Amino acid sequence: MIHNDIEINPTAIEGESLMGQSEVILAYDFGGTKVGAALANTERRIVKRDRIRSSGLPAAALLGQVIEMGNRLLKSVNDCTLTAVGVSMCGVVIQDRVELAPNLIGIEELNVHRILTDAFHVPIVIENDVKAATLAELRQGNLKGTDYGLYVNFGTGISAGFTAGNRVMRGHSGAAGEIGYLMKSRDDTATFKSGHASFEEFSSGSGIAKRYADQYGKTLTTKEIFEMSQPNPETRTFISEIGHEIGYQVANLAIMWNPEKIAIGGGMAASYQLLHDPIMSALVENVPYPPDLVRSNFLQDASLYGAMELAFSANTD
Repeated sequence: MIHNDIEINPTAIEGESLMGQSEVILAYDFGGTKVGAALANTERRIVKRDRIRSSGLPAAALLGQVIEMGNRLLKSVNDCTLTAVGVSMCGVVIQDRVELAPNLIGIEELNVHRILTDAFHVPIVIENDVKAATLAELRQGNLKGTDYGLYVNFGTGISAGFTAGNRVMRGHSGAAGEIGYLMKSRDDTATFKSGHASFEEFSSGSGIAKRYADQYGKTLTTKEIFEMSQPNPETRTFISEIGHEIGYQVANLAIMWNPEKIAIGGGMAASYQLLHDPIMSALVENVPYPPDLVRSNFLQDASLYGAMELAFSANTD
């Protein structure tokens, strides 16, 4: 079940009580390395949340753990009634299937919608994680009020969401915004058909960590690499090349879509200033009508808030 136009209410607020509300929704955010979950009341207040690691688990086993996590959250709140479940999912969501999600082993073989429906017996709404994040930014975040907007997520992978009015664009196959497959040049051979995602392998969190280990023989997280970039000239050059590539690709997206504003989110947005400067420089230098550039309103939680909105939409559409 997939939605393009979803009307929502004011911004969700985190808290610890249901404030007299007995109806709740359950939201899941399936990322590349973890799955987050949140329980929210009808006032869009998060009352409980949890997360589990997902790396290396077969999708069937992971879904079992995810369902258990949801049931634990529900049991932790007295006298509540679950009304819907929203799911933001890495990969391409095509009706009840998920494709192009290599971190979720075997997910392509499962009907996720049916499994969750059988587990919770309420409406289930599933959408790509970055499209869900884009929806949250559009309705209650830093893209609110824009006529055309662009959300770019830099995390374990790289993806984007395009907005026009009150809609998030899905594309013919639901794969709009899969920019991790962008080529670095016309001579690039690390393309989809050869099993690669060129931009993602160069500039995503997982790609940066792998390339750094290959180049310098040290295993560090992307956060650690970013933190040591200032005092270390060698690392500073490495990061500068990444910033240049990110700026180049985002500028091309801005030329193509002509957004009023671009919001940057995902785990790498924790180092927003390192991303902001090269992106802004590329926008000013190359884009005829440079958009505003902002950090995501929801920091690293945009997909989870988007999943909440998917769940609320199930009871209003």
